[in-house]
Amino acid sequence: MNDHRSGDRKNLERSPGHLFHAVLLTMLLSGCGASQLGMCAPHTKEEGTPTRNWTECFEQPFSQAGITHSVFCLNDGTAKPPVLLLHEMTGLSPGTLAYAEELSKDFTVYVPLLFGEKGKFSLIHGLGSYWFRGILDFFPGGEWGTPSKGSAPIVNWLRGLVRNIGDRHKGQSLGIIGNCLTGPFPLALLGHHQVKAAVVAQPALPLRFWWYTETDKASLGISEEDLSIAKESTATIYGLRFETDCMAPPEKQNTLSDTFGSRFINGTIPAKVYQRDGQPTRAHSTLIGSWKEQAQEGQASRDARRQVRDFLLKELTAPRRDG
Repeated sequence: MNDHRSGDRKNLERSPGHLFHAVLLTMLLSGCGASQLGMCAPHTKEEGTPTRNWTECFEQPFSQAGITHSVFCLNDGTAKPPVLLLHEMTGLSPGTLAYAEELSKDFTVYVPLLFGEKGKFSLIHGLGSYWFRGILDFFPGGEWGTPSKGSAPIVNWLRGLVRNIGDRHKGQSLGIIGNCLTGPFPLALLGHHQVKAAVVAQPALPLRFWWYTETDKASLGISEEDLSIAKESTATIYGLRFETDCMAPPEKQNTLSDTFGSRFINGTIPAKVYQRDGQPTRAHSTLIGSWKEQAQEGQASRDARRQVRDFLLKELTAPRRDG
């Protein structure tokens, strides 16, 4: 995919605003919390290249409550059950689109572009969108917000998108996959009656600049109101994380278990299946970033993808429990 830009570096050099953001980002990365992000959750380029044509699902970007984002799909009909795939902090990368194509064998897949560029891998865009657009109140365009203030605007936009997908797939159940930065968002979308399956993969919210409290470790990064609504739904929740991942610590899985009881499936990946020769291995991205098509170290993610596929097929093709 070609455009008139040639990478994040030129973008930063070209704009004083981008330069200011880059300087501020460097300052923030000196904080304990941001350093933990780098140590616990290395974001390296993923394997996988999309081969099909992902186009706008709704002919134009989808708008809701003053927020507009593109949503991509293969536009190959609606016969298969719908799945909404939310990308990681690294954006709607080639690896994410390749995973979406794998899912499209069994599902009608929708992938919104929440920041960055389609088909581009960029951690800078993800960090900038989260930290500069809403978390710091003096920056405009706060789409991400904070749980203490209720649902973030981006969550309300996703609710509108879920309604739109539901209207397209009347009578069908809907599944949602969140990853890392978007990991807990499927829980905030369980208020829609068609959402019957949520995959919460390595939930990393809330992200902190300086340090994490014990409350942060157990938090799912969404408001208590959202969590209460999710608890009243009938959806099943599948939680994924690597056992040694300190950005999605075990306390979050405990919160999911305590909140949803028998509706929660703990899919923690044991360290013994992905650590080589018993040596400590930093691993974070269960479905995308750590996936390798053939290499031994990718087996854990290949297994996780199969388990997620089986989980979604089971939950989305089961007889509906409501009207």
